[in-house]
Amino acid sequence: MRINFTKGNLRRSIGFLLFMGCFLTITAQAQTVVVGVVNDAQGSPIPGASIKSKIGNKTSVTSLDGKYSVSVAENDSLTFSFIGFKSLTLAVGKRKIIDVKLISDDQRLNEVVVVGYGTQKKVNLTGAVSVVSSKDLNMRPVGQASAALQGLAPGVTVTQASGRPGGDAGTIRIRGIGTLNDANPLVLIDNVEGSLNSIDPSLIESVSVLKDAASASIYGSRAANGVILVTTKRANANSLSVSYNNYVGFQELTRLPDMVNAVDHMELTNLANVNAGASPTFSQAMIDNTRNGTNPDLYPNTNWQKEVLTGSGFMQNHFITVNGGGEKVKFLASLGYFDQAGLLEVSRFKRITLRNNADIKFSDKLNLTIDLQLLSRVTKEPGRGSSSVFNQMNRIAPIFAGIFSNGSYGEGSNGNNPIAYSRPEGGLAKTSNPGASLNSTLTYKPFRWLQADVTIAPRYDQVDDNTFVTAIKTYRADGNLAFTQPALATLDVSNSRALYNNMRATLTGNISVAKHSFKLLAGASREDYTSDVLSASRNTFIFPAYPVLSTGASATQQNTGTRMEWALQSFFGRFNYNYDERYLLELNGRYDGSSRFADGKKYGFFPSVSAGWRLSEEQFFEPLKNTISQLKIRASWGKLGNQNIGTYPAISSIQLGSYSFANQIYTVGALNDGANQLITWESTEMKDIGFDLTAFKNFDVSFDYYDRVTDNILLRLDVPLIYGKTAPFQNAGVVRNRGWETGISYRNKIKDFNYSIGINVSDVKNKIIDLKGVSQTTITVSNEGSAINSLFGYESLGYFQSDAEVTGSARQIGNVKAGDIKYKDQNGDGVIDNNDRVIIGSTIPRYTYSANINLSYKGFDLGIFLQGVGKADGYLYEQSVMPFFNGGTVQEMHKDYWTPQNPNASFPRLAFGETNNQQTSSFWLKDASYLRLKNLQLGYRLPSAAIAKIGLKGLRIYANASNLFTVDKFWDGYDVEAPVGTGNTYPQVRVYNFGLDVNF
Repeated sequence: MRINFTKGNLRRSIGFLLFMGCFLTITAQAQTVVVGVVNDAQGSPIPGASIKSKIGNKTSVTSLDGKYSVSVAENDSLTFSFIGFKSLTLAVGKRKIIDVKLISDDQRLNEVVVVGYGTQKKVNLTGAVSVVSSKDLNMRPVGQASAALQGLAPGVTVTQASGRPGGDAGTIRIRGIGTLNDANPLVLIDNVEGSLNSIDPSLIESVSVLKDAASASIYGSRAANGVILVTTKRANANSLSVSYNNYVGFQELTRLPDMVNAVDHMELTNLANVNAGASPTFSQAMIDNTRNGTNPDLYPNTNWQKEVLTGSGFMQNHFITVNGGGEKVKFLASLGYFDQAGLLEVSRFKRITLRNNADIKFSDKLNLTIDLQLLSRVTKEPGRGSSSVFNQMNRIAPIFAGIFSNGSYGEGSNGNNPIAYSRPEGGLAKTSNPGASLNSTLTYKPFRWLQADVTIAPRYDQVDDNTFVTAIKTYRADGNLAFTQPALATLDVSNSRALYNNMRATLTGNISVAKHSFKLLAGASREDYTSDVLSASRNTFIFPAYPVLSTGASATQQNTGTRMEWALQSFFGRFNYNYDERYLLELNGRYDGSSRFADGKKYGFFPSVSAGWRLSEEQFFEPLKNTISQLKIRASWGKLGNQNIGTYPAISSIQLGSYSFANQIYTVGALNDGANQLITWESTEMKDIGFDLTAFKNFDVSFDYYDRVTDNILLRLDVPLIYGKTAPFQNAGVVRNRGWETGISYRNKIKDFNYSIGINVSDVKNKIIDLKGVSQTTITVSNEGSAINSLFGYESLGYFQSDAEVTGSARQIGNVKAGDIKYKDQNGDGVIDNNDRVIIGSTIPRYTYSANINLSYKGFDLGIFLQGVGKADGYLYEQSVMPFFNGGTVQEMHKDYWTPQNPNASFPRLAFGETNNQQTSSFWLKDASYLRLKNLQLGYRLPSAAIAKIGLKGLRIYANASNLFTVDKFWDGYDVEAPVGTGNTYPQVRVYNFGLDVNF
């Protein structure tokens, strides 16, 4: 058939087609109202569920009874979604009523947690385990991974006492302090012992903290202080991808004491002299000349802090990751560079990390992982140490010259000039710490239910210390030499090399029969460690610009060398039983043998048992499922050990030395330490009961109460002087920690707005039960009946308000007058002496808490992290808070001193040479609780469509700030996280940085 088009026919045909197109378009866009109800699998309504059309981009949200209404076209489709459920998409068609049921997609049910030598489903855990994700760790710009853990897990206390580059690591305590010896937890990186600070935070996938004996006893003799398991990132794709993360920023000190100027110093010094019965030191003419700035060389007004803190504080971090491979081989290669300049000119920390995690699949039954890491860390600080610089900076009076107009250094305080100390000409302490580690595991699965693993993991560490202290010449205003400090330049060099070997084999079987599931792990391991240390020193360097040993005087050369070895071999096992995902049982045991102990005491057995009951899986619980979807009760008991008590405390070591007899030099050896071959492990017994709950699909609660008792703590008990040696170690001490901890989290979404909040709260009570009568009398003590590291001193009763009150009270210390501190006579003998000292406070935090808030809207995200301590005591002394201590200066806060007209002043009367007010007492005690805005981060992820044009898969930019503010009642100018000391530590820093995450 042929169709002929004339002009008229063509026009009519085109018109008809246009008409039909318009008709079809109008018909297709005709809207209809669809209503319905969104329920869960049990038929309960889901309020707040999102309904979105694909073509018309119309949205709706369900009401409290799960109902919705939305206007869409017939050719459109609707997507139903809600957090914790699988999304569902349905075509509309001609339907006007669409009721749906969403199926739970709670990934938490299948969430896997890393535990000792394996993994477990989180819902089936019977021990107390907290998990920290890489996202939470990477929110903070820190140089040391230990500091990033602060506040992220309940029951884990992290204290960061310093902000010094390379020295800003956190001290980690899990569920209190259980020993008077090494209380650090065991850290394992991919199941191999290591340092948490040896891993770049960007490499970490997750961190599991094993807090109770049930979860930690698989590590036996090293688990008494808890265990931290670090899992590094691995390749997860069959294609090549590259990511780059970086940030740059700057630091500033969070706090510094506010020092007085030169005029105030002189006037207050005169007052203190008069109060002590002496004549004024400074004439009015000198004060006036200083006030007028007549001649800064003769009448200086030095701001020591400004002159010393000249470092840039610039920091940067760059991290690039290549993720690639195929079916048989996958790899994740990473290169990281971290550079942190301090606020002292020669303070700096640099770290370069190169790591490659490779997974090789030979067959369905045989696999190999090979992880290799190369690490280089370099730390620099002043030769005399940062603490010496801060010590002098905050004590030297402003009346001394720092630098004269001709560029020479002023004498400072008896030749101590912190400006010179903080600069390159003052010397340099450099620590280089290269290292390499290999972690290789061969996995063989002959059957689906059986797996064998063999691991070899050697690690090499080297530490090179080079400390050069130059002889600084300081001058008087007339140009004459005042001091040379020290008299001779000195160089101390040491080299430490350590090799750690870890060999391990495990066999894991997993069998299910009907509703019964059995899992058995059996393994053995051997670890050994060898360390060699060589050190040397010289002084009298003619050419200080070349600080190497050979340029020093050979007559002053010294050298020493030491060697240390230890080994540990172990057998361990774990049995898990699971009935119908309801009844859970776990048994653990480890048999450890350590070379640190004498024959007959080398081996110890560390068992544990734990059980769980998932009530939410019981049939009688079904009516509550819509409210409480998950509820599990847990209980555990176990024993743990601590072998970190020195290398060989059971034996006496021979101390070699050179002695002169009859004008001859002889090398002799002496047994100066007492031996006790009966000593054995410190042992910790822990009981724990807790529960895990999920309510309303997105509200989680975890709670634990524990009782932890450590006995056989090694102590040196008193021995008669006739013994003639240092007292040997004995298993004698007992310490108890009781406490509770809870973690609460809630997450939800409203259309495109997602939000979550997590809160952690912990409490621990520490008490020493038995020390066999041994008591201490220093500022911090560990005595029976009190907490470890309690504060010990006189109890202050305020001020003497009159000389008559002084006469009528117990005799105090030194020459006491009105305005001095009054101490309580505890024993009523009328004399204040050492017998009147008591426990005045505790440095162990009672309550620790944190809140982690995350908000996101479309491409924007905001993270807020708050962290704090609810109850703790702090104590500063000497120059940090005591006016004019040891010839030092005063601070602005010291102007609030006692006078008859100011009887409730913050400080006692100003006086030189009066020892009464400088005694250790509760007067100088302060509340060390605090709330800190630890981190704040705002980010924006650019739309995929926008960045695809330039070849990127993802791009996020962000701004971050750390330690923005702190609310506390501690001493002005001092960091509350360094609560005991003289205030000479490098304070924490406030950090502002900007960064980006790029995926190619």
